[in-house]
Amino acid sequence: MWFDSPPRPTCLAHGRTAESVCLRCGVFQCEGCESAAADSLCHACAVLVTNESLPRLSRQAAWKLVFLPIVGIGCLVALLSSKGAMVRTLEHEQVIFLSAWLVPFACGLVLVVRPWAGAAFLGSLVALGLVLTALGPALIADFSGQRLVDLVLLAAAPLVAVKDAFALDRTSRRRALLETLAVA
Repeated sequence: MWFDSPPRPTCLAHGRTAESVCLRCGVFQCEGCESAAADSLCHACAVLVTNESLPRLSRQAAWKLVFLPIVGIGCLVALLSSKGAMVRTLEHEQVIFLSAWLVPFACGLVLVVRPWAGAAFLGSLVALGLVLTALGPALIADFSGQRLVDLVLLAAAPLVAVKDAFALDRTSRRRALLETLAVA
């Protein structure tokens, strides 16, 4: 009897021999649990961690999409008021360009309410397109280091928002996968 090996722990979900332990809560997991949840978390902890990370990722992307239009439009209004010009004196193309900044701004507001990767992608790509539209021709016409620095600085927020959109999309897909595994 003292030669017998101790009993191996079993998976609570499937009753099979446990292969690992959840890093978060310590529950024993079998091979099926390990491959389904990944990151060495049990299914419940994986769902919890995924649900906790979605709002944070959404707020990160929203901040970048809301900040750039506010700063850009604020700078333009300050420039116009310093020159004594009125907003009514803007040309039609300038009004359309300023109105287009409402798209990333609205996408950022949507992300504050709901973690939706589509809004993050749309807002960041529109913002990046607007920055390139505004500074691209000036950079080509008069190549100077300052214009390049302006372009890089203004394009940084939309580019990082694209990265956040991919992270938000990946986390949303993982959440959907975990929900389907819970049903199965």
